[in-house]
Amino acid sequence: MTSFEPFTVVAADQSQLWAVLAGGDRTGGLVAFGQARLPAHAPGPTRHVHSREDEAIFVISGVLTLQVDEQQIEAGPGTLQWLPRRVPHAFANLSDEPVWAVGVIVPAGMEKLFAEQAEYFTSLRGQPPDPQVLLELSRKYGILPSPGPSLERANAEADY
Repeated sequence: MTSFEPFTVVAADQSQLWAVLAGGDRTGGLVAFGQARLPAHAPGPTRHVHSREDEAIFVISGVLTLQVDEQQIEAGPGTLQWLPRRVPHAFANLSDEPVWAVGVIVPAGMEKLFAEQAEYFTSLRGQPPDPQVLLELSRKYGILPSPGPSLERANAEADY
């Protein structure tokens, strides 16, 4: 299939934290689409930087907290966040409600990382993952850890 053939995707599994909706195999390598469904208080990926692709996140429901470079952003429904390559970022659901968001990755290819990670997690059979293995997988796809501020709940003082 090339990027010039139309296609329709209906997400079958709504329970996955991240699901690839269409990858480079469907778009001629131009773009990958996915969806994230993060339950309340769910961590996302640690702060990292992409060397090969740009990323966009569109929040459909809930509030997704993002750390983009040095700025913390509370992205609510209808918010589009552009994350260009080489800009450190992280995200998580720090709220009491679930988050549903759509991700766009340009160019495609990073979805292969997700497939390799899923295969690795399945092989663990309940054992904890080895952080070094996860780091090596990420590096294989040009995604590197990035030091910097951690995500914090904006209204944490309200919890006391």
